[in-house]
Amino acid sequence: MIEKLLIYIATYLNVSKGYNDTKKFFRALLEDDNYKYKKFFDIFMILIVLSSVFILLYDVKNSLGEILYIYDIYVVTTIFIVEYIIRFWIYNDCRDIILKEEEESAFLGREFDTKKVLKEIFSKKLEYITSPFAIIDLLAILPAYRPLRILRVFMLFRLFKVLRYTKSVNNFLSILKTKKFELITLLMLVGFITFIGGAVIYVFEYKVNPNIHNFFDAIYWSLITISTVGYGDISPVTHQGRILTMFLILAGIAFISFSTSIIASAFTEKLQEVKSQRIENEAHKLSSFYLICGYSKVTELVANNLKNDNEKFIIVDLDEDKIQEATERGFLALKADITKKETLELFNFEHIKKIFILTNDDIVNTFLSLSLSSYSDKDIIAIANDERNEEKISKAGAKYVINPTRISALFTSEYIGNPVSFEIITAIFSNKSQTKVDEIEVLENSFIDKKLVGEINFKQEKLILIGVLKVKPITLFSHNIEFMDRYFYFNPDAEILLEAGDVLLVIGDIRSINYFKFRLQKSSL
Repeated sequence: MIEKLLIYIATYLNVSKGYNDTKKFFRALLEDDNYKYKKFFDIFMILIVLSSVFILLYDVKNSLGEILYIYDIYVVTTIFIVEYIIRFWIYNDCRDIILKEEEESAFLGREFDTKKVLKEIFSKKLEYITSPFAIIDLLAILPAYRPLRILRVFMLFRLFKVLRYTKSVNNFLSILKTKKFELITLLMLVGFITFIGGAVIYVFEYKVNPNIHNFFDAIYWSLITISTVGYGDISPVTHQGRILTMFLILAGIAFISFSTSIIASAFTEKLQEVKSQRIENEAHKLSSFYLICGYSKVTELVANNLKNDNEKFIIVDLDEDKIQEATERGFLALKADITKKETLELFNFEHIKKIFILTNDDIVNTFLSLSLSSYSDKDIIAIANDERNEEKISKAGAKYVINPTRISALFTSEYIGNPVSFEIITAIFSNKSQTKVDEIEVLENSFIDKKLVGEINFKQEKLILIGVLKVKPITLFSHNIEFMDRYFYFNPDAEILLEAGDVLLVIGDIRSINYFKFRLQKSSL
């Protein structure tokens, strides 16, 4: 009967969308640092903890009013109890244990082992109950039982709950954990020296020193001395005691130096990992950004332009020196392999505008184009350092392939024939002036949607229209350039109709362009 009931409940919960969504929500809220609402929950819990400790301190000299009493006993305690129960619930999935045993017993043709299942469920829950944070959570609830005033001491454990909600403290503790063996060894040595020092001073100064009444006083003095604090409430009065004091002070200085070096080395070793984790968290939170693969001179130029346009972007490269250089220039850069699944999962590809592949190796560019095009349908812009590789990179998945050498040759020939126009164009594209060339997309329901080119007063807008990129060809007018299934009309006729999705290529002052875009977006809402 118990066996059937367990299997029925586990099966029902396994297929219940409401149950699974609820558990997933609370697990993300309590444990997932990347969940957008977790930081608000953490701040809320920190404020609750601090308010309850404030009430404890206030209650020492003052009597609690009815409102504070109700808040402390019912509100704060209820929140802590509910949180404890939810954490107990989400710690593991009991239904998985039941279904695994049911599947295994059916496969092997044996009876369902109810005792084994209940034992495993109990051990898993006990594992949570005995964990340090769970013990702190439980001790933080106990002060609510006011008749036993000694339990109010546990109110101070509520301060330890703050550790759960402060990521920096958790990072610090995780760093110390890497030096667990060294720190435990040091602590044992300090304990041993403290005990020896206490025993020696007790032997020499008991009944001689009026401030040492028992062995505890001796241990207290030894610990205070070895820590180099020296309150002065107990001072040695014999020559032997003073000699011992000198040795303990020297030992204390050595222990402090040793512990400092251990912690410093732990931070040095984990510093890069902590930095990478911080950048990964930032990358996960990015929205509407550009992904740049590989750091090169071209990357530097692209990144500077994006930065000047206040666009969000992240650079990913495997070379630590290049990542360091990118970071020093103020770019968000991550050392990772973009072809690995765990790296790809860091980014929300729905929020990526475009992907740039800008390494100096065409083989790498081809491989990255192939990998990323199979993972995402976002437009990929790649460079081909050798024009013979352009077709390969394009077939690998890059929508646009740019050859820097060809562009450099075109600019050089332009400079030879038209040096003045070259200087002007260079000034525009290198952001040396307030004038720039930009693309403006026609948004649906905006004030230029379904309007003729001639109906828009570009002169009044302080803009010059270079051309229009149409989604659909216009039979009445011949287009100048066709690429990527779109049609470009240079110096467009006034009778060309603008539609949502079309792109205007304009030149003008940065302020005029930004203001025009702002009005366009506002009118489309």
